[in-house]
Amino acid sequence: MTTAPSAADVNAVTTPLAKPPSLATRCVAETVGTFLLTVAALLSPPHLTFAIVGATLLVMVLAIGKVSGSHINPAVTVGLVVVRKFPLSEGVAYFAAQVVGAFLALGLGQLLDRRLPETDPAVNATWFEMLGTALFVFVVVRVVLAKLPEAASALGIGVALLIGIAIAGPSSGGVLNPAIATVLLTGDLLRGQPIQPFTYLLAPLIAAVTGALLAFYLSPEAEVAA
Repeated sequence: MTTAPSAADVNAVTTPLAKPPSLATRCVAETVGTFLLTVAALLSPPHLTFAIVGATLLVMVLAIGKVSGSHINPAVTVGLVVVRKFPLSEGVAYFAAQVVGAFLALGLGQLLDRRLPETDPAVNATWFEMLGTALFVFVVVRVVLAKLPEAASALGIGVALLIGIAIAGPSSGGVLNPAIATVLLTGDLLRGQPIQPFTYLLAPLIAAVTGALLAFYLSPEAEVAA
């Protein structure tokens, strides 16, 4: 990119408000959105998790897209930072807000269910987490660069997450979200099980960078310069 994004551009997966909300307001929205997404991931029936989580993200894009952009996933924030559609300094604040939201969901889950969440990765789980995350972030970044209408953005992003979880689910559980992964890894740690931070934290972030750069590379010059 030859120019830095405007204050309006950095705020959204959907069309932003004329006057962007404050960073504090956006972080609260990210906390709430990540909380609800994590609740969906932790408490939904296992055979329906991929569909419920995808639908939850779709709804969150519609509900808070104009407030914070509805990242609610550190992988999305990292991807948008890499293509210069979101400032790094605010990305750090978003990351913290997302992790807080995930742990609030863990607290609610403990009150309602009492079972600690856990990961159950197969041998090739890392590759499937990376594949699912790269696919998801690729779609998100393309949606942002193309400036699609709100309804189309929500549908595309929600379905992309659903597909990513469906692909990665049998091998890694289809987490595709480092904020939610921190909750799952905490459950493993408290249970005394070995944890796999590379599979669920680092690998998805590497995949997010890859997916975002690919989306940026494939974007027409007019979109990139906008």
